[in-house]
Amino acid sequence: MKIHFRKISILVLIVITIISCQKDDTIPEYNNFSDALATSGDKRIQRGDFASFADLSKGVTDRTWTIPESASIINLDGRDPSQVELIQVQFDEPGQFEVNLKDEFINSDIVLDTTFNITVLDYVQTNFDVISLDSGFYEETPTQITMYEGGTITFQDVSIGSPNRRKWTFQGGDPSSAGGISIDEDDDVSTISVTYPTIGTYDVELISWRQYPTGAADTLRLQNYVNITENLEPPTIMSIIEDAEGVIDLKYNLPLQSSNDLSNNFSYTVNGDNVEITSIIVDSNDNRVVKITPSVNPNLLSSATLSYDGNGDLARTNGVLVPAFTNDMVTLHSIANPEIYGFEDGGLGWDVNWQWDNVGEITYPTDNPASGQHSMKMEATSDARCRAYSKTTEAYFDLDSSKSYTIEFKIWIDSNYTATSIFPEVIRSDQWVGEGFWTSVNGLPRNQWVTVNKEAVKIWSPDVSGQYFFSFRFQKIGIAYIDDIKIYEVQ
Repeated sequence: MKIHFRKISILVLIVITIISCQKDDTIPEYNNFSDALATSGDKRIQRGDFASFADLSKGVTDRTWTIPESASIINLDGRDPSQVELIQVQFDEPGQFEVNLKDEFINSDIVLDTTFNITVLDYVQTNFDVISLDSGFYEETPTQITMYEGGTITFQDVSIGSPNRRKWTFQGGDPSSAGGISIDEDDDVSTISVTYPTIGTYDVELISWRQYPTGAADTLRLQNYVNITENLEPPTIMSIIEDAEGVIDLKYNLPLQSSNDLSNNFSYTVNGDNVEITSIIVDSNDNRVVKITPSVNPNLLSSATLSYDGNGDLARTNGVLVPAFTNDMVTLHSIANPEIYGFEDGGLGWDVNWQWDNVGEITYPTDNPASGQHSMKMEATSDARCRAYSKTTEAYFDLDSSKSYTIEFKIWIDSNYTATSIFPEVIRSDQWVGEGFWTSVNGLPRNQWVTVNKEAVKIWSPDVSGQYFFSFRFQKIGIAYIDDIKIYEVQ
């Protein structure tokens, strides 16, 4: 906005407001002007609405309004635009537009030439794309995706009209729904990965809307869009995780069944010693999970492995047997949520909008996980802070000031990465203060996963008991992957 003047003798006042439902040509009274001023209001409207522009200047001898070709002044009532102090401009196309006002005055030393920018948003029109498919088999047509049970589809909201709210419904999927809770939550699920564990044909629905300027909700429902077929491949292990009580969740990608005692078919070791297994059942709430209860709950800093000889009747619900495996590592219980801190939620529990700085790109790809399906890729584009943090309610974990803790994580460092250290940090949820763990990466092998644990990082006790979250940062140009972050109580 520019106001040019050489001698101030009168007030020039420009006011822009948005009016959606009614016309109002009333202009306030202004008298005794002695200065020059220009102000503007809201500049976002929806296509088909109008914005009002008021020229409150005194002593105007010539007035020129200039509007876009695609717009129209709707309140002229036969008058010439130069005679109209308030114009109502209707915008029938979406985009970025300018409205210009130029005034000449009785006092020729004063000239006003100002331009207002206005954003016109299209009607909300819901649409989504499939950006990736992870399955042993799949076929994709414009109307249907066919894939094996246990496969994963990643959807992305590509609705037009800049909606900031959305709600997904995935019939037969895991999760079955997402969004529709808050602006922040809805933004987190603009891209979402959904697993389909059961044979069947399922609908997918997305509702999107905009809160300001108000845009009516639009719904896209694709019936029978996902067709899940029988997978004759053997199931694969997704994770082996111990809970706080010492029970091991052996999770597969497909539903399982068993009718016989499997205790003699599995073996469990802690620090190389065999441990008796007291119970093995297929979880009734999620039949992709085999719950294994050992006779002891190992120290959190121990090393544990699980093996299966393949001779039991553990099988998929279609009869395909579970294959044998030997000495697979068990992820011992961590205080931090393993889905979020193993990035198996696709990064939904993490954020990059650090209040002070963040330079680089942080993603959660499936191309290089240490375990599971996802890891966090941190790519710094300059020698400045590249940071991600887990500041969501679901990512919080409780720490007790009377206890001691340590951390563990896995890191994959690109061969061109030049930093000598990385900086994990545990931070209080109610304050931006916490405990840092400057960790040297000198000597760590490149282009392979390495576990950084109690041998490399310190043991500490928090000053205050409460809820905490996790941050990860490095400061040199290059690429690093992070996975399987754990927080242990030191016993």
